[in-house]
Amino acid sequence: MRSQALGLAEAVGLPVTEKIIAVRPPWSWVPGGLVPFPLSALDPSGDELTPPWPRLLVSCGLRSISPALAVKRLSAGGTVAAYVQNPGLARGKFDLVAAMPHDGVHGANVVTIRTALHRVTGERLAAARSEWRGSLAPEDEPLLGVLVGGDSGRYRLTEAIIARLARILRTARARHGLRVAATPSRRTGAEPKRMLATALTEDSLGTIWDETGSNPYLGILALADRLIVTGESISMISEALASGRPVHVLPLEGHGRRHARFLQGIVEEGLVAPIEGDDLDWSFAGHAPIDSTASPAARIRELLHR
Repeated sequence: MRSQALGLAEAVGLPVTEKIIAVRPPWSWVPGGLVPFPLSALDPSGDELTPPWPRLLVSCGLRSISPALAVKRLSAGGTVAAYVQNPGLARGKFDLVAAMPHDGVHGANVVTIRTALHRVTGERLAAARSEWRGSLAPEDEPLLGVLVGGDSGRYRLTEAIIARLARILRTARARHGLRVAATPSRRTGAEPKRMLATALTEDSLGTIWDETGSNPYLGILALADRLIVTGESISMISEALASGRPVHVLPLEGHGRRHARFLQGIVEEGLVAPIEGDDLDWSFAGHAPIDSTASPAARIRELLHR
């Protein structure tokens, strides 16, 4: 949520201040858009929302709906309020809503985006390319980037899937000469990380970030010739698509309706290649970089100009 809100705010071009709020009980038990006195319901452990009110407020997450609309009211028309994803019954109260097709949001104030919003820009990728080339691709060796997620509400990263991923990586190394650079996420369990690290080390396939020092995530996006992303993360897939590299999606066990609709849409568009079996579709050429922030950011600039 933070990445999506910050990505849109930064794309507008104004100086950005991030506020991370918390809602205290009993108001934290109430649906996000129904808190009667939302600024009074904020928990002191989070950031305060106080004047001067901003020209633009971008929010994401159901708990942010009531506070965001309170700021809009208190600004007496001085604040443009934008929301990322689906604000439910409050969608008509925001000046702009940026949502993907599977969010099911429609209206004159809605901008439909192809992928999740994020902060991966061409400028950040260029900087990461310079920063990480020496450690990730020191001799311009072809690189296969692997972004590993983990268990979520409806998906499971099992040992069987990690074993399958290891077979895919061995094939990529043996037949195509690609070296592997992998990075786990906060959701990646200890055993999947151990299994993947062991496979990479024993077969001299490449490296996985050990979670010390800087995360090479952006460097992998910038330098990889191809990318493998686990299929439970819409955000990671969207960030991978911003790289312009061929993106291969590794399905996890489980099923989520919204995720399935998103994946079906980008597969049908030819944006990603689902991994079937123990090898990649090496004929898949990928797609040009996708920047979903451009359209909603342009609409926001129009609203600010008015």
